[in-house]
Amino acid sequence: MKKYKSLTNSETASFCGQLALLLPAGISILEGIQLMMEDSADNESKELLLQIEAALLEEKGFSEALAATGVFPEYVTSMVLLGEEAGKLDIVMARLADYYAQQDAITTALKNAVRYPLIMLGLMIIILFVLITKVLPIFNQVFLQLGSGLTGASLSLMKLGGIFQAASGALVLILTVLAAVLFILSKSAHLMKRLKHILHTCRLTKNFFMNTAYSRFACAMSMLISSGIDIFKELDIINGIVENELFSQKLAVFQNSLRSGDYINDAIKKAGIFKAQHQKILQISYKTGDSDRVFTKLSEYYEDAALNQLHRLLDIIEPALVIIFSFVTGIILISVIMPLIGIMSGI
Repeated sequence: MKKYKSLTNSETASFCGQLALLLPAGISILEGIQLMMEDSADNESKELLLQIEAALLEEKGFSEALAATGVFPEYVTSMVLLGEEAGKLDIVMARLADYYAQQDAITTALKNAVRYPLIMLGLMIIILFVLITKVLPIFNQVFLQLGSGLTGASLSLMKLGGIFQAASGALVLILTVLAAVLFILSKSAHLMKRLKHILHTCRLTKNFFMNTAYSRFACAMSMLISSGIDIFKELDIINGIVENELFSQKLAVFQNSLRSGDYINDAIKKAGIFKAQHQKILQISYKTGDSDRVFTKLSEYYEDAALNQLHRLLDIIEPALVIIFSFVTGIILISVIMPLIGIMSGI
């Protein structure tokens, strides 16, 4: 059986969204997959849909057919299974489409937010490299002809640039090996777990990841409640989609509280999930039967809060990069200009 690459959030949202449109019209899952195949212009997508169709023709469940492909998130297959059992698969598919569209929006926003600082950092490194390897030697040659030479930081940087030029081949090799090692390590589950631990507990990034966890938790809760699925069956799956070490500790308290007989809003309060004002709003929403909508609003609130924190962090990083670059460039220029001023005054 051919293996396919895992679907992106956008592709998952599109797949679920198409079925969410077809199922309420009385179209069966098998017919829906066949209709999607007719509309698909991508060969790989058609092959994936053919694989799902073959599993359905063998009278396997839809969740089993999705799991067999190996490309859908575990959360999707688990929610589909519960949707089949509850007879509310159309609602589940619609909520999954909304959920993964939201996750795709978060991922896109993150990429767009960090792209500019990374480009800026790369340009600064290139400019400084050209400055110390090409420009400073020209100034040094001019000063030598005038009976002087570079001094201080400029001289040290020029020597460093000379070393870089002499060892450029070795430097490229080292950077290539380093990139390969980093790529291999990025595939290490242990290393990625350690990196996540650092990011989730670091003072600068902790709140961002906690708000992201709150957003995902609220979105999942909204989907479960609106789909009419028993929350007790999904407690472990919620932990899997949040993927936050600190939040997992709160979720454990939440789960234990539910199992001991507490209401959802009381369990959330005991676990310290969400702000106090939001806990109060949830308590009221359970009395009015509007909790799924409130969870949706909370998901949007914490998503916006996470993105705002990211932008604030980047607002600090970008000026810091400019200041550092300006400082280094200023030192170089002063080191170049001062000897020139001395020579001119001597003339």
